[in-house]
Amino acid sequence: MESFLKNSEEVLSVGEFSRRFKMLVKAGVPELWLRGEISNLKTYGSGHTYFTIKDSEAAVSAVLFKGYSKSLAFPLKEGMKILAFGEVSVYEARSSYQLIVKAALKDGLGDLARRFEELKQKLSLEGLFDASKKKRIPALPRNIAVVTSPSGAAIRDFCRILKRRGWRGNVWILPSRVQGAGAPAEIVSAISRAQNNVPETSAPFDLIVVMRGGGSLEDLWAFNDESVARALAASLVPVISAVGHEIDFTLSDFAADLRAETPSAAAEYISSSYIELANSLRETSLLLARNVEFLLASKRECLRAAAERLRLNSPQDRIENFRVSLDELSARLGLYAERLLGEKRALLSPLESAFAAASPLPRLNLLRNKIDSLKDKLDILGVENTLRRGYALPIDDCGRILSSISEFKGEMPFWLMLSDGKVKARAIRGANQELDA
Repeated sequence: MESFLKNSEEVLSVGEFSRRFKMLVKAGVPELWLRGEISNLKTYGSGHTYFTIKDSEAAVSAVLFKGYSKSLAFPLKEGMKILAFGEVSVYEARSSYQLIVKAALKDGLGDLARRFEELKQKLSLEGLFDASKKKRIPALPRNIAVVTSPSGAAIRDFCRILKRRGWRGNVWILPSRVQGAGAPAEIVSAISRAQNNVPETSAPFDLIVVMRGGGSLEDLWAFNDESVARALAASLVPVISAVGHEIDFTLSDFAADLRAETPSAAAEYISSSYIELANSLRETSLLLARNVEFLLASKRECLRAAAERLRLNSPQDRIENFRVSLDELSARLGLYAERLLGEKRALLSPLESAFAAASPLPRLNLLRNKIDSLKDKLDILGVENTLRRGYALPIDDCGRILSSISEFKGEMPFWLMLSDGKVKARAIRGANQELDA
């Protein structure tokens, strides 16, 4: 027991073992063709058909689901010898396996199947199908060359789907037979023409689509021709092979850069890339518009702030600001001057009082009043006023006032000055030595 544990310390549950076995089968056993005789055939109400494929050595359980049964060109019968194509599936609950049949041929066509497998192996060994040689299918092909029969339903379905899904581009049909003895040569010729530019233009083809609808192995045999497979592999233009139904495989599918299950699937693939890119472009456009709008708003705000700074720092505004500041300073200076003048007046008031007390003006005014009074008296006692009261003033010829008798000499003449003029007079000496006029 210890020796067994040393070889492997891992203990699996039955369920884990079944899951691992399923993964090994799925990863290690590819889709294949199986030759045998049908037995235990039974079709249920669901449309699924269960049967056994056997030969003299072994038997394998098989199932043909309803979806795949529609593509068969003949009904399955007990004891019929067939070539079944499908994949191995493991049922985990019972750890059993069965073949899920996707296509079937009567064993009478076994020679075609063998030729298909032999040619496939030959070309595969040459590296004709290597994934490293596959060219990338363009996301937005502008000009598509379709190698097919122009009267077939496949091209109508292909164009209808492209139009319905809004694809924008040009589809050029390079007509070719897709069935019969001369079909391979016409297909190769059409592929060769597609290497050149689009007719009457300088634009190249962006994509080649080789297509036809479903059919039997014999119907599809033109696309299993070695010359067609080599022409597709050598094409400088990317190629999509869309031949038959989902269950149909041809050498064209392996040689092309991409296999589409049906012509309709090819149209959906091409238009899906266009739709995805169109949506991406629309989203990018919206994002770009939002970013541009945000950037413009940001630049507008920067411009507004710059304009505001420019306005605040413009010479006119600075002059206005200086003017306002000057007015404020002038007002403050006026208030300061008034306050200072008030303070000085307050300091000057005692001095004014003291000066007023010591001022000569009162005395001058008193003396002026006295002078005025004396002047008035003088005016009253003056010569003119005295003459007006009836007095006369004796003067000599020289105008000198004669104020004493002694100044009269004999009967000398003199003048009597009156208020309104003067008269001539003569002195007469009398007894009493008085002079009489």
